[in-house]
Amino acid sequence: MARRVKRVFFTLAFFLGVSLTSSDDIKETEATGKEDDGRVEQEALTWPPIGVTLEDDPSLWPGHLKPIGANVPNKEVKVLNGFPPPEVFLRDYAIPSVPVLFKAAVTDSVAFKTWNSDEYFRQFPEAGTQKHLIETRKKEIRTQPPTDMTLRQFLDRYSKEDIYMVEGVPKFLRKDVPMPKSLLCEPLTRMLVDTVMWFSSGGTKSVLHNDDVDNINCLYDGKKELVFISYQRYRNKVTLDHPEGSYSSMDVDAVDFTKFPGMREVEYHRVNMSAGDCLYIPYRWFHQVNSYGRNIAVNVWWEHNLRQYVEALSEGCGDLAEDSTLNDFQIEPPSDSSEQGPLMELHSALNAIKDKAVTLEEFEAIVKKDKLLTELITWTPKCSYAVKEMFEAIDRNKDSVLSQEDLEGLTDEMEEELDEVLMENMDDIMNIKNDQVAQLREAVAAEVAKGQAESYVELVKKLLDEGRTTIGDSDEVIGEHGHQEL
Repeated sequence: MARRVKRVFFTLAFFLGVSLTSSDDIKETEATGKEDDGRVEQEALTWPPIGVTLEDDPSLWPGHLKPIGANVPNKEVKVLNGFPPPEVFLRDYAIPSVPVLFKAAVTDSVAFKTWNSDEYFRQFPEAGTQKHLIETRKKEIRTQPPTDMTLRQFLDRYSKEDIYMVEGVPKFLRKDVPMPKSLLCEPLTRMLVDTVMWFSSGGTKSVLHNDDVDNINCLYDGKKELVFISYQRYRNKVTLDHPEGSYSSMDVDAVDFTKFPGMREVEYHRVNMSAGDCLYIPYRWFHQVNSYGRNIAVNVWWEHNLRQYVEALSEGCGDLAEDSTLNDFQIEPPSDSSEQGPLMELHSALNAIKDKAVTLEEFEAIVKKDKLLTELITWTPKCSYAVKEMFEAIDRNKDSVLSQEDLEGLTDEMEEELDEVLMENMDDIMNIKNDQVAQLREAVAAEVAKGQAESYVELVKKLLDEGRTTIGDSDEVIGEHGHQEL
């Protein structure tokens, strides 16, 4: 199961008045060869396939009803020996949004040296008392209900049953896990949001999904294989038909091109991980994960923000110790106020302001300051339309202002309907933001490829400062033709 950091509806809380390349010692290497452990082997093919067009029956295309990424050419992911310094990581990977494998990056850690033994985990008193979330089906479908058990109970059963553990790294184990050296920069550590531990006997298969965060996954035992699809290039081709969880219902062992025709047109990147390796999984890149053998991995998640990444390059990183572990940082997932819904946020906000009435213009100004929208490059008419939809849904008495009176006497059904309207429209603005950032990256990458720009970062900074997403005299209106599923 791929946990998704919730889209917290910060907007309404604003009623409270608050805003809610490589260095010399880093060497690029070629990717390692495939191993005979059940991973998908690729055929050398001419692509696009000769004699088949997009007008033909999708089932005629190579790869139909095959595992995801099979029977098509796959690109390797870039590989480095160890972690690059934070400034190199930001400049070459986080800002351009490029996945990269860090070979043998954590082989000197306590976790790498000790987590290969179940007995190591059993010795902790907490292993017999603390409950952990356990998934009850190794091939993820996200409809199978999870259960919970202690770590010792899990260790007694995981090698014989169709289960695996996925949860925040237990506090008693955080001292074993190093903070990835590429993140040891104070502007980045301020953006940390969560850690997740994955533990299985192997054989797990995730759905195709993407995440609302950037993350680095470090593997401490076993092997993993990941298939990537670029969000920037193929966001209109990959259908995530469960947008509430950012995942696709496609069978990753038998991808149906008739149901998901866009999958014929995407380019796949494939990466193999061994114990001790870490992998940067960029924000919103589509990916699918398979594990082999006894398997333990830890994700470190942090907020994605292109503007803050650019600003971080001009800031100092501070004097964080190179041997820092997860235990040295306060990393707690945001409280899941979304369980109560945006209406609860609105009630609290309006209670705080008491008699203040908020007009549409004031409400739009509030939304523009939302923490989730700091990456929005250009405010479009579609953004204003979404705000108007939210405002009109809240303004039940139709007096053209928002106040406590609008929320009095709501039935449970009415609250659910209002929650849905608020979230759908906020998601529309979020999708416009994501399209804008993706278009900016595409435009900058094209200029760099043509030799028209010496520095990717400087061109990104220039466009952000100018509030633009394209190179040229005028920008295309963003968001009017955006994707529907993401």
